[in-house]
Amino acid sequence: MTEEHKESKLVLPKTFDKCPNCGCAETFCQEALKADFPAEKMEKNPPVLLSAELVTQPPGRLYPIRLIAIMDVCVECGTVYAIVLEKLVGRPTGGGGGDGKKSILHP
Repeated sequence: MTEEHKESKLVLPKTFDKCPNCGCAETFCQEALKADFPAEKMEKNPPVLLSAELVTQPPGRLYPIRLIAIMDVCVECGTVYAIVLEKLVGRPTGGGGGDGKKSILHP
């Protein structure tokens, strides 16, 4: 492997269940909306403040890569931190009308 293409030691998806600054597990969205949603819905699909994503197609790759970070704010100290980090990689679906270029993103 060349110096330009080193393997990453990052294992994805990666989740964080508490603030890296103070250790608090409560996030702004979950606490602010707790009274408005049933508990089972909050546990299944917790609300988050924001998500950011980067879609890129590195040179030499036929399909795109999508990097996703889902974030919220700690209610104790105000730190904005990642709740989930994910990487999805495009792969062919076989349904591109014969050109082989249609893709779907997979973890």
